[in-house]
Amino acid sequence: MGLSVSVVLPQREFEGWFLAAAESIRGKRGLPADLAPPQDPEEIRGAKGWLRERMHGHVYSETIDQPALAAVFDLNQARAAKSFDKCYRELRLLIERFRV
Repeated sequence: MGLSVSVVLPQREFEGWFLAAAESIRGKRGLPADLAPPQDPEEIRGAKGWLRERMHGHVYSETIDQPALAAVFDLNQARAAKSFDKCYRELRLLIERFRV
Protein backbone atom coordinates (compact mmCIF):
# COMPACT_ATOMS: atom_id res chain seq x y z
CA MET A 1 0.00 0.00 0.00
CA GLY A 2 1.38 3.40 -0.96
CA LEU A 3 1.53 6.34 1.37
CA SER A 4 -0.40 9.45 0.37
CA VAL A 5 1.50 12.69 0.79
CA SER A 6 0.50 16.30 0.24
CA VAL A 7 2.66 19.39 0.51
CA VAL A 8 0.99 22.75 1.06
CA LEU A 9 2.79 25.94 2.03
CA PRO A 10 1.46 29.36 2.99
CA GLN A 11 1.65 31.81 0.10
CA ARG A 12 4.09 34.17 1.86
CA GLU A 13 4.41 33.18 5.51
CA PHE A 14 2.59 31.13 8.10
CA GLU A 15 1.33 34.21 9.93
CA GLY A 16 -0.72 35.15 6.85
CA TRP A 17 -3.15 32.46 7.96
CA PHE A 18 -3.54 34.27 11.29
CA LEU A 19 -4.33 37.46 9.40
CA ALA A 20 -7.12 35.68 7.51
CA ALA A 21 -8.56 34.50 10.85
CA ALA A 22 -7.89 37.78 12.66
CA GLU A 23 -11.33 37.94 14.26
CA SER A 24 -10.68 34.65 16.07
CA ILE A 25 -7.42 35.85 17.64
CA ARG A 26 -8.85 39.15 18.91
CA GLY A 27 -7.69 39.94 22.43
CA LYS A 28 -5.04 37.21 22.37
CA ARG A 29 -1.30 37.80 22.85
CA GLY A 30 -1.72 41.57 23.16
CA LEU A 31 -3.86 41.95 20.03
CA PRO A 32 -6.76 44.43 20.20
CA ALA A 33 -10.31 43.26 20.88
CA ASP A 34 -11.49 44.82 17.61
CA LEU A 35 -8.83 43.26 15.36
CA ALA A 36 -10.08 42.86 11.78
CA PRO A 37 -8.46 40.96 8.93
CA PRO A 38 -6.82 42.89 6.11
CA GLN A 39 -8.60 42.80 2.75
CA ASP A 40 -6.09 40.40 1.13
CA PRO A 41 -4.32 38.65 4.01
CA GLU A 42 -2.03 36.57 1.81
CA GLU A 43 -0.85 39.63 -0.09
CA ILE A 44 0.57 41.25 3.06
CA ARG A 45 4.35 41.21 2.95
CA GLY A 46 5.57 40.90 6.51
CA ALA A 47 2.59 39.36 8.27
CA LYS A 48 4.72 39.06 11.40
CA GLY A 49 5.23 42.84 11.28
CA TRP A 50 1.50 43.39 10.73
CA LEU A 51 0.82 41.44 13.94
CA ARG A 52 3.68 43.14 15.80
CA GLU A 53 2.34 46.61 14.92
CA ARG A 54 -1.04 45.73 16.41
CA MET A 55 0.18 44.10 19.62
CA HIS A 56 0.01 46.36 22.65
CA GLY A 57 2.41 45.73 25.50
CA HIS A 58 3.68 42.62 23.74
CA VAL A 59 6.39 41.98 21.14
CA TYR A 60 5.62 39.24 18.61
CA SER A 61 7.87 36.22 19.07
CA GLU A 62 7.64 33.54 16.41
CA THR A 63 8.64 30.76 18.81
CA ILE A 64 6.17 31.79 21.53
CA ASP A 65 3.26 33.47 19.74
CA GLN A 66 3.03 31.25 16.67
CA PRO A 67 2.10 28.09 18.61
CA ALA A 68 -0.18 30.05 20.96
CA LEU A 69 -2.10 31.63 18.06
CA ALA A 70 -2.14 28.37 16.08
CA ALA A 71 -3.88 26.73 19.03
CA VAL A 72 -6.79 29.19 18.97
CA PHE A 73 -7.27 30.55 15.44
CA ASP A 74 -10.49 29.61 13.67
CA LEU A 75 -9.87 27.14 10.84
CA ASN A 76 -12.99 28.15 8.94
CA GLN A 77 -12.04 31.85 9.05
CA ALA A 78 -8.51 30.98 7.93
CA ARG A 79 -9.97 29.37 4.81
CA ALA A 80 -10.30 32.92 3.45
CA ALA A 81 -6.60 32.47 2.62
CA LYS A 82 -6.40 30.36 -0.53
CA SER A 83 -3.31 28.46 0.62
CA PHE A 84 -4.94 27.58 3.96
CA ASP A 85 -8.09 26.48 2.17
CA LYS A 86 -5.90 24.18 0.06
CA CYS A 87 -4.23 22.85 3.22
CA TYR A 88 -7.64 22.28 4.84
CA ARG A 89 -8.96 20.40 1.80
CA GLU A 90 -5.82 18.25 1.53
CA LEU A 91 -5.99 17.32 5.21
CA ARG A 92 -9.64 16.33 4.83
CA LEU A 93 -8.72 14.09 1.88
CA LEU A 94 -5.94 12.39 3.86
CA ILE A 95 -8.25 11.86 6.84
CA GLU A 96 -10.95 10.38 4.62
CA ARG A 97 -8.45 7.95 3.07
CA PHE A 98 -7.47 6.65 6.50
CA ARG A 99 -11.05 6.28 7.73
CA VAL A 100 -11.78 3.48 5.29
